Amino acid sequence: MRKLSSPSATRTKMATKKAAANGASKKTKPKALSKTRAANGNGNGSSKPRFVLKPLESGQIWRMAELDLQVGLVGKLLVHYKLAKPDAVRIANSVGGRSTVEKYLKANKAVLIRIDKAAAAKANKN
Repeated sequence: MRKLSSPSATRTKMATKKAAANGASKKTKPKALSKTRAANGNGNGSSKPRFVLKPLESGQIWRMAELDLQVGLVGKLLVHYKLAKPDAVRIANSVGGRSTVEKYLKANKAVLIRIDKAAAAKANKN
């Protein structure tokens, strides 16, 4: 005949397996930066300058692979912008966080085409 184990013993075995599986008992130490990474600032050992975005201003037009982003109002935390294909007839206004829009531009390798001074004056008019 088979020996039956109690349900409480089965639960404790499963609890110890889960704790070990998710790494709760294991702690890792952060790795120290090597001398070349600390000196150059980037991790690949080359001395290329980092990609730096210009700060967002009203009237800027950024070009990406297939889309253009036109910046409307720029506030302390939010940005009003239009995102569409270059030949679009109607473009919806959107609002997003300033840091989110900057990350989006950086991730999609956007290039500043021009600053539309008329649109900037219209956006900043009270």
